[in-house]
Amino acid sequence: MAGIRVMVTLSFPTKEIADQALEGMVPEYLEKAKEEGALQYELFRSVTAPEKVVLLEHWANRELYDQHWITQSEREGAPDPDEAAMLNPQFEFYRHENYDVVDGIWQPLDPAQRLSTIRWV
Repeated sequence: MAGIRVMVTLSFPTKEIADQALEGMVPEYLEKAKEEGALQYELFRSVTAPEKVVLLEHWANRELYDQHWITQSEREGAPDPDEAAMLNPQFEFYRHENYDVVDGIWQPLDPAQRLSTIRWV
């Protein structure tokens, strides 16, 4: 299933602050995972740097992801600039593509998404 992938990395100042933040984030993110178009909505924590948390999202399409942000902004208001500066969030966006093994080679299911720099055989 295609769509959009979003990774958000949060860097809390300490492990203890991350512990406290996660206590409040988990119930909130369980609710967000039920939103229309949310195919995957998860929190991951680094084993080697426990102050780092990664949100991994997979949305059915860009429109539903945008709607999620509009709804979240209406519900929660604008982000606190001091909190954002403290967490130094890093956002990554990717187009999600499905792959399959064709003739022993991993290839995008949609031939239009295959890179011309790779010999697909």
